[in-house]
Amino acid sequence: MGQPWTRLARSALAATFGTAARLRHGRPLHPSGLVLDAHLRLHGTARRWGAAFLDERVDLRGTARLSRSVGVPWPVPDILGIALRWRQDDTTADLLLATTGRSPAGRRLLRPATRWTGLYTSLFPYESDGGRLLLGALLHTPAALPATPGALAGAAGHGPLVLELLVAEPSGPWHLLGQAHLTGPATPDAERPMRFNPLRHPIPGVRPAGWPNDVRDAAYVAAQSATSRSAASQSAASQSRSPGRRARAMTSSSVSGPLG
Repeated sequence: MGQPWTRLARSALAATFGTAARLRHGRPLHPSGLVLDAHLRLHGTARRWGAAFLDERVDLRGTARLSRSVGVPWPVPDILGIALRWRQDDTTADLLLATTGRSPAGRRLLRPATRWTGLYTSLFPYESDGGRLLLGALLHTPAALPATPGALAGAAGHGPLVLELLVAEPSGPWHLLGQAHLTGPATPDAERPMRFNPLRHPIPGVRPAGWPNDVRDAAYVAAQSATSRSAASQSAASQSRSPGRRARAMTSSSVSGPLG
């Protein structure tokens, strides 16, 4: 992170995401999603990657959030996201995946989609004791579901959605790592969106690697700070517009003030 161009990229991206969050009065991307229970069953692959999460049989329970990135109306294509959170080794771990291309070059490029079914990847590299890698997932649904919250909630109401978890060297073939079963009911979180940060909540033994993750961290912090300030200002404005609430607050203050 000591390179000048990395610091410049961090500053530019942080400013962009912070401005977008203020303009949208909330999260600049993935503003609302559907939250489901997640049950991860991992069995490892034929090769060793140098981390228990990738090499051993692991049974984990957590939460999944599926969302549209920009929030444009369907059928306009949008970048789709899957966020996973679970507890492992007494710590919280986050994993963010988004729709990308399938080729070795394409898996580094975001790809708008119109259906939930398809490939999602970490886009940014990770590193274990065995070297650099990418994480990914294939979402399987009963049908080629339109990428709308309603269609997803309906499918989850009829049974678990299966997410095949994958791992690969940056330009190598994908290896099946295990599955995550996503079960409903799907709960919207538009009022209080969940926040994920794989840089602050890394997977044990699988570390975000390289300058792209340094740059991404600055964007997360800026966006979340702007979102918090926006929420606080909206709350203050709401209270100031409510004479009854203000009067009650003043009355309460006058009664309790002398008592400290």
